[in-house]
Amino acid sequence: MGTDIAGGVEIRPHGPGASWQLADVSLDALPRHYDAFGLLFGVRNHAGFEPVAPGRGLPDDAGADLLALLADGEHDHTWVTWTQLASVDWSAQAPRVDDRIHEYELTSQGPRFVGKAGHHGRAWREVAGEHADHRGSAYPEGTEWRAADRVWRVERLTHGDVLRADPQLRALLDRMRELAERYGDDNVRLVVWFDS
Repeated sequence: MGTDIAGGVEIRPHGPGASWQLADVSLDALPRHYDAFGLLFGVRNHAGFEPVAPGRGLPDDAGADLLALLADGEHDHTWVTWTQLASVDWSAQAPRVDDRIHEYELTSQGPRFVGKAGHHGRAWREVAGEHADHRGSAYPEGTEWRAADRVWRVERLTHGDVLRADPQLRALLDRMRELAERYGDDNVRLVVWFDS
């Protein structure tokens, strides 16, 4: 079963000490993007990022409209302010390699990214060995296996890789930046939870 994100963006239009209000910003367009979940909140952190805001729980001063969005079975509630998001170094690398081995198709235009997974099919097992460890983190960075037009590689992600792969996250961060310009960096926050 996969993990999905839900929640909302809250603003404090009247500044510190005032009540938080739910902004008109939907998270519905956010895809199931485990690298983003891992980098920002430490959830499904296969890439080994040092999370920005893991496991904080719901804010004590969460607004009623946000709390009304909660449903049973959700977990890993947490939140992050725009101040914290604005200070992320998008060029920084994860401290370790990705647990998932990255797969590429070799084409005349160069390698084409196919995907990354913790389990690979028969072609990978034939070249890596039937009992090879399927976790990328079991191998040194740069380890490769090749077969026909495929290459599997152990890689380390950067924070920027998350944004390049997720235009919906970029759009959300752009909207939060706009709100922060209006209300102040500490008066805009993203509150999320997950459903598996």
